[in-house]
Amino acid sequence: MPSDSPVSVVSPSTQGDVPHSDAHPAPSRSHVRRAALWFGLLGGPLAWSVQTLVNLPVTSHGCFPRLIPLGTPITGGMRGIAFVVSVAALITVVAAAAIAWGSWLRTRDERQGDTGGAAHHGAEQALLETGEGRTRFMALAGVLTSLLFLVASLVHAAAIFLVAPCGV
Repeated sequence: MPSDSPVSVVSPSTQGDVPHSDAHPAPSRSHVRRAALWFGLLGGPLAWSVQTLVNLPVTSHGCFPRLIPLGTPITGGMRGIAFVVSVAALITVVAAAAIAWGSWLRTRDERQGDTGGAAHHGAEQALLETGEGRTRFMALAGVLTSLLFLVASLVHAAAIFLVAPCGV
């Protein structure tokens, strides 16, 4: 049988004898702009995607304008277009890596004890509940993602010069 007595709710800021400040769970978020974090994280993959989505049709159409493949490409500027697109992608990926690295340098000291909420949780629970370190995590993930896609873009660009057009 349910009880009609009122339920007492204790807010997290009054639990125990430890005062709780209303600090933001990601204290270093003001050191880095949100756009910089997202560009550092997504700039490399997006640049590589554009590189692939532009270069593949350009080079394919040069060799396969119809159903029968050609022995030599019909456009003499096929490699030039692919090269320009690849250079633009590489510049974008390097810029994303540099921005992500700078963001990580500004937020690398973001630790669990920097906010008032961490004292109310265990070490594992603090990371899940208070979100501490997420700015630092996004910045470091951006560095790693950008470096991975830098390698992918370099390999993609190298194929322009190492692979013969139209299988000749």
